[in-house]
Amino acid sequence: MEKAHNRYNELVELLNTYNHHYYDLDTPLVDDAAYDACMQELIDIEKRFPSLKIENSPSERVGGTVSETFSQVPHDPPMLSLGNVFSDEELQDFENRCVKNLEGNVPLYSIELKYDGLAIEVVYEKGRLSVASTRGNGAFGEDVTANVSTIQSIPLNLAGDRIPDYLSVRGEVFMGHKEFDRLNRQREEGGEQVFANPRNAAAGSLRQLNPAVTAERKLDVFFYSIGRLDGEEDVKSQREIFEILRSLGIPVAENVMFGTVTDAREFYTRFRDSRYSLDYDIDGLVIKVDTLRDQKALGSTSKTPRWATAWKFPPQEAVTRLESVDCQVGRTGIVTPVANLRPINIGGVMVKRATLHNYAEVRRLEIKTGDLVTVIRSGDVIPKIISRVEHDEKTELKEIIEPVHCPSCNSNLVKEEIYMRCENPLCPAIRFENLKFFVSKGGADIEYFGPELIVRLQEAGLVNDIADIYNLKKEDLLGLERMGDILADKIIESIAARRRMPLSVFLRSLGIRNAGGHLSRVIAGHTKTLEALRTMSEEELIDIHEVGPEVARSVYSFFHAKETLELVEKMLDRGLEIVKEEVELSSELLADKTLVVTGTMTAFSRKEMEKMIADNGGRASGSVSKKTDYLVAGASAGSKLQKAKDLGVPVLSETEFLKMLGISIDE
Repeated sequence: MEKAHNRYNELVELLNTYNHHYYDLDTPLVDDAAYDACMQELIDIEKRFPSLKIENSPSERVGGTVSETFSQVPHDPPMLSLGNVFSDEELQDFENRCVKNLEGNVPLYSIELKYDGLAIEVVYEKGRLSVASTRGNGAFGEDVTANVSTIQSIPLNLAGDRIPDYLSVRGEVFMGHKEFDRLNRQREEGGEQVFANPRNAAAGSLRQLNPAVTAERKLDVFFYSIGRLDGEEDVKSQREIFEILRSLGIPVAENVMFGTVTDAREFYTRFRDSRYSLDYDIDGLVIKVDTLRDQKALGSTSKTPRWATAWKFPPQEAVTRLESVDCQVGRTGIVTPVANLRPINIGGVMVKRATLHNYAEVRRLEIKTGDLVTVIRSGDVIPKIISRVEHDEKTELKEIIEPVHCPSCNSNLVKEEIYMRCENPLCPAIRFENLKFFVSKGGADIEYFGPELIVRLQEAGLVNDIADIYNLKKEDLLGLERMGDILADKIIESIAARRRMPLSVFLRSLGIRNAGGHLSRVIAGHTKTLEALRTMSEEELIDIHEVGPEVARSVYSFFHAKETLELVEKMLDRGLEIVKEEVELSSELLADKTLVVTGTMTAFSRKEMEKMIADNGGRASGSVSKKTDYLVAGASAGSKLQKAKDLGVPVLSETEFLKMLGISIDE
């Protein structure tokens, strides 16, 4: 259980980070295959150990967060995500579930391409476009009406004889390959960072604060479903939805067919092999039960419809030569091998580098420089080498030697399980990565302060560590090339806005190893102040709920290392103020009490009751132990109820628990 708990927390942190970068920052960290593997492992742990499942688990979340930069727009009904299948067998399992829940009736399907873009909803009232929004977290999206209005293929006014009073349509905004290439050439010539792929370019273009920038980029869109429509009872199928949208002048998905699972298999094979001939990216098919009556009968989970699934294409791959291997130092000091490849076109993208993850992977693959290797590119992010290809070519092969010294500072590397780590806090590479993280949205979120600016400031000798950021003046910035007066003001204002931050944000932005966003909030919520945290022992940190030995060791070591202590003091001396972490409580009725909720409740869900516990000063636990103060038991309580009785833990009914909090179940 402890091992599963630790791994579960790691996966939650990892998936939250991946989601944040993919949905909110438009900068994916891993390919789809790696993300899907992590998500499947998380789901497997939740199935084996249901008590470990947390509220807002990544397995239940739809999309990303809603940026405060834009106004929020509610989605009615919510915009759900799709479940995935990856093989013919899994597709058959999907159909078997549909047939079973439709009492043996075999449905027909709408079979559509899965566009790799940004999901949006557009609302028309009295035939006029009134609001457009991103999917956001599924319940609320970001208001991007002004930007969407610049997309030429989206009508501002509906056409046709029967204009509905209200219509919300859902689809995918994307950028074609030709426009993507043009935009990246333009950015490269202007010294700007290029976009990783068309999906990121489309998302970044749609989230511009200036609609004129969006208008300059030729975005396109296909719509494929209706959220709400006046007279919806007259619509009977997905096929009719497409007909209605076409009649109103709304661009609909291309290459749609209606048929059986057998037809879907043929459709899949055709587009898997010909997708590179399209001017836009697709990463699979979407298969939907056609009739809305059957869709309603099958229903949905909180995250995905049971009547639809995405059948993902396999990762794109090719064979090329491994020419050399570089060592890359990350923020936590881990040294990662990165392969330099003979450039090769994979799925329309020229690939020159690929990740090897670690040196244990190099040994497992048995590869050497000069070898022919198979490279996959899935999700259009950093490609990876998956195998060595046997060949008879007379090419000189060289062993890939695991380094013993840091490639950046030449310090001795420390072996740590499968990784090599540089533990020199003054290492230039680590400092650079820490600076990048500190200013990022995942850190302190200092706007207009990206990696390129950090490099320029370092070269000018103005910034060597995080604390130096708080010493910058406008005249320092104006001394840099390509720095205008307005941008300099914005950067200084953004730094000033981050001179006062809650303890949890401060901890998160420091990038302490093993202590990500969630655990930073947990630790800050317990300790309240920086002064209290700095005096805590490892044992006291471990006593904090959810904080394990590795996290405690990392946090303790950070605040007791000479270099990092000096860094924190330097930040405080330069005007950084760490605000006491405040947690608003409804009451302290359950202060210092640990409660476990189990079984089926009637008035509230278990998650709602666990929130009530936290709101009233208590702690909701997933397992019963001698330290449990109360077990709240609903119907079918099972083994937890028996264990509570065996340990003599007081048992409360749902009504008794609510009465303890002064809540009447009849209200």
